[in-house]
Amino acid sequence: MGAPDIKGDAQRVFEVIKAGGIAITPSSMGYALASSTTEALEKMFTTKRRGTHKRHAMGGNYALHKELHIMQPEHAEIVRCLTQDFDLPLAVIANYDSAHPMFKHIDQSTLEALTVDGTVAMLINGGAFQDELVNLTMKAKIPLLGSSANISGTGTKYVAQDINSEILDIADIVIDYGLVKFGYHGRSSTMIDFSGPKPEIVRIGVCYDVIKDHLKRFWNIEIPSDPGQSALPSGHLKTLPPLKSLEKLVAVH
Repeated sequence: MGAPDIKGDAQRVFEVIKAGGIAITPSSMGYALASSTTEALEKMFTTKRRGTHKRHAMGGNYALHKELHIMQPEHAEIVRCLTQDFDLPLAVIANYDSAHPMFKHIDQSTLEALTVDGTVAMLINGGAFQDELVNLTMKAKIPLLGSSANISGTGTKYVAQDINSEILDIADIVIDYGLVKFGYHGRSSTMIDFSGPKPEIVRIGVCYDVIKDHLKRFWNIEIPSDPGQSALPSGHLKTLPPLKSLEKLVAVH
């Protein structure tokens, strides 16, 4: 017994992902499904019974965010302050550098399911394990892609034993670190779109009350109040239109 070997566990997950496999990994907000290949992502998508309006997200850290995202200076400073000074988890949507080597081996169908109007969503500050895993994938120029480890509509899973059996069955490796840091929030990450003239809330999630306070206090930016989980269980304030390639994928399954 003793502390988990984060570096060793991240290396084991990296080897699985590099080989095209599927991993279930912990973040500070919940357990996630992760891979890097189109075949694995499609398997994850259909097993989750995910809606065709949903997109893949990219697991990241602050260093990868700085390499990939293209932002106006004030928005970049907001992300730095929230994630680095105040240590808050945040899913950042922003324009991205399409010429970055990370995107070199992503095929067109996967790219369509990952990006929206020239933007990509990346989770930053997901915890020590995610940071370590992303360090490895960055060096290898392999994207860490996926979504929450759950059947769609059943909610984020905060302990591994709550993960749906269908999801566990497709995983080649499961890293179980017990109850995640922000499990008591009952929501996923707060997601903010920085691609426009001012930040736009896409999803209300973890630490939203703190983020709302800080945006107003330090930048005089007003964002919507949280109506509560009973009124808005998913936290989403914005929904994307269905993607044709995903509709075709769902149709054949």
